[in-house]
Amino acid sequence: MSKKIILVVDDEPGMRQYLNKLLSDNKYKVLLAENGKEALDAVQVQKPELVLADLKMPKMDGIELLDKIKKISSSTPVIMMTAFGTMETAVQAMKMGAADFVNKPFDIDQILLVIKNALERVQLKEENIVLRQQLTKSYSFEDVVSQNEQMHKIFAIIKNIAPTRSHVLIQGETGTGKEMIARAIHNLSPQCDHPFIPVDCGALTESILESELFGHIKGAFTGATEDKKGLFEIAHRGTAFLDEIGKTSLRTQSKLLRVLQNSEIKRVGEASSRHIDVRLIAASNENLQKSIVSGNFREDLFYRLNVILIELPPLRDRKEDIPLLIEHFLMKYNRLERRNLKNISKDSLNILMNYDWPGNIRELENIIHRAVVMKIDDIIEPNDLPATLHHLTFSAERRKRPIRDRDFSKARKTFIELFEKDFIVSSLKEHKGNVSRMAKAIRLDRRNLQRKFKMYGINPGDYHA
Repeated sequence: MSKKIILVVDDEPGMRQYLNKLLSDNKYKVLLAENGKEALDAVQVQKPELVLADLKMPKMDGIELLDKIKKISSSTPVIMMTAFGTMETAVQAMKMGAADFVNKPFDIDQILLVIKNALERVQLKEENIVLRQQLTKSYSFEDVVSQNEQMHKIFAIIKNIAPTRSHVLIQGETGTGKEMIARAIHNLSPQCDHPFIPVDCGALTESILESELFGHIKGAFTGATEDKKGLFEIAHRGTAFLDEIGKTSLRTQSKLLRVLQNSEIKRVGEASSRHIDVRLIAASNENLQKSIVSGNFREDLFYRLNVILIELPPLRDRKEDIPLLIEHFLMKYNRLERRNLKNISKDSLNILMNYDWPGNIRELENIIHRAVVMKIDDIIEPNDLPATLHHLTFSAERRKRPIRDRDFSKARKTFIELFEKDFIVSSLKEHKGNVSRMAKAIRLDRRNLQRKFKMYGINPGDYHA
């Protein structure tokens, strides 16, 4: 195992040399800096695993250095040391992200223990990130996250139909993820290298939708100053996704039927037809069979589309997914917004678990995104949730129903316990019991792997080829 790199920052030459010998004797690789500027250069170029910095230094003191290091590498632990330490200074340093605080003169065993603990916390955090990624991967399918039995049946359907040319109809309430399912089908299909073109049919007027879908020629109508390709032409050899197809007019439905029957379109104002090769996936938040009865949807178009029907359950019917979705959206928006929101309180989770989610997954995603952007510290509390959620009235039976293991941290622990052992066993099988190769592949060191083998009663020798 490679030596951990520790950067020592102190303006006193004697202290630098003392710590250099102490840490080198204890199997650390040591970098030395006598001021803040040298330290920042070392952090950027040599990327130490830990920084040990004096608080009182000329030009740039330890607090300013800590702030700058955290901006360069927020995950690098910084231990502050000083002969002039006060409780106020320690509190300030810890609030700014210091891993620990020690007073000079320090006991040798004490500072070595502080360093060891700080490095182990970083390693544990990195392990948790890897495990959380593996956990999300275990429950994810083309970026759709679920542990719901009905959703896993849908995943199986997608795998079966994606390689075919069959058209697909997806039904589900607004916000249930219809476009994500359509993208999953496209991504797993032979057409995945060609365009996926989504169109919201409910957001456009009839004339604009017709022009968008089929294109137009110059002079076809006022404002048509040049020829324009339609989205079906743009999606040639790929997939067109028509969301809210139930909102289209009967005239537009008639033209869509021609696309399905003959694989051809006519631009608006054009006499001749054009051949297209497009897979069509349609979606609706309405029951199209009811729309047929009311005369608002063509029966022949419905049966052309309904070769494969996928019905997505609303979030209120798959509430076991809420903790997992929260974890997924926290990871997603922490990355996008460069934040580090870590968790959600039990009270907040209780509120989210008892809500009926009329906006489904999209509504939950928006709530978590807002919390990541607005939250200053790292836990989502009830007052970080929209006010409307606090005024919900639940039945007496529902209010009394315990959340039990739906607590976010408990749910995550349960997931990890359920899948960590399976993940380790499958990795051992993949690497034929070779622990070294496995450790490298999953980015866990051998010592921690041995600990996990013992925890789960796993014998690597059982998997030797």
